Amino acid sequence: METENLTSLSDEILLARIQVGDNNALGALIKKYERLLRTIIHREIRNTEEEKNIYSETVLAIVRRIGKQSDDIRSAEQWLKQVARSKCKAFLVDAKKRGIIREYADEHYASAAEQERQRGFQKYYLHERVLEIREVVEEMGSIYVEVFELWERGLTEAESAAVLKIPQNTVKSRRNKIRRVVRERLGVSLTPKRGE
Repeated sequence: METENLTSLSDEILLARIQVGDNNALGALIKKYERLLRTIIHREIRNTEEEKNIYSETVLAIVRRIGKQSDDIRSAEQWLKQVARSKCKAFLVDAKKRGIIREYADEHYASAAEQERQRGFQKYYLHERVLEIREVVEEMGSIYVEVFELWERGLTEAESAAVLKIPQNTVKSRRNKIRRVVRERLGVSLTPKRGE
């Protein structure tokens, strides 16, 4: 008998045939309940593309399990519904996990983007402040500019004194004056690094 003709047989007869390895009977059972399975999946998922995949997974699960469980199946219809619902549930759980992961990734990306934006703003702000400080120092005169430039490059008072060929106390005095004038004019404290 062909699969189409077998669909008219009772579930009990189809299960008995499946138990002895009749693949046509298996195809007939699936064909007999195809519409019901698709309806269950549609109600649970409501996404046409995913519904097709879940139906295929459901059929595959039926084919894999029925040989092992055909003795225990009391109602083919109930068992097939259970397999379809199980596949829908697994899909929804996975989708929720992916959603949570995606949500976390989106939040993480937004947070990282905000941090990067803040760093960019801080760099811009710092650059602007440095330009303002430089402008104040330039107004003080070239002897202060020389000290400030070496200070900006990270040289210590002793290193600056050696480069400029002036006493270290002179460098210290000029740095202190730069600090005082910048604080008065811009409200910015230039804190010395340790060891300066």
